[in-house]
Amino acid sequence: MNKKWKEALQEVYRAPAPERKAAFLKQHRRRELGRRELIPLQIRYIRWWVWPLSLALSGFILITVTLWAEPAPWYIAALTPFLSLLVITENGRAQLYQMEELELACRMSRQSVILARMAALGLFHLMLFGLLTPLLAVWGAIGAAQAGVYLLTPYLLTAALGMELTRRIRGREGLLACGAMTAAISVSGPLAVNIRPVLSLYRSENLIWWGAALAAAMIAAAAEFALNAKSMEELQWN
Repeated sequence: MNKKWKEALQEVYRAPAPERKAAFLKQHRRRELGRRELIPLQIRYIRWWVWPLSLALSGFILITVTLWAEPAPWYIAALTPFLSLLVITENGRAQLYQMEELELACRMSRQSVILARMAALGLFHLMLFGLLTPLLAVWGAIGAAQAGVYLLTPYLLTAALGMELTRRIRGREGLLACGAMTAAISVSGPLAVNIRPVLSLYRSENLIWWGAALAAAMIAAAAEFALNAKSMEELQWN
């Protein structure tokens, strides 16, 4: 096309200069969400049945310990991994329904969203553990320190391994692997005690080893969360 024609067309279709642009933008400033607002907002997106199921599992632990005081440690350590599985599956919904690209395109970073959901469910479970610990100590014939580590150690171990699996195995297969891993952790303690009763770890003298395992699980969970956040940051494109 002739250069003069191009210039003429550009002149005819030139967009007018915006008027009062700065004043308009000031009236419609984008509202930023703070951390305190993000967690309550993400609670609305957590499926409703996760909360009563967490309460039901906690109640089942307490009832089981109350009825059968002798094998109480088995049930405490065997059931808490399923609480952790609830957190993993809730955060893995985007993978399950193949909606990760949509979450990555949102204004709020996916790391912040996942952290908010984990914080909401994690704090709720910690509150339940805080209520269960003294009750288990009173009715379960075990010390409060023992009850605490029996609750937290398998919970954090499941969370660490679950984040590792979902980071390496994508989609439905990753969540299925997390379910199998949770079941393996759940039955490993009672199975080991039944096979070798003399090697039972559910004794007060072995509390120091449980404490070491709890510290290792906490470090592993923190490291896996950092790795997951880094991998999500690499995928973030908005």
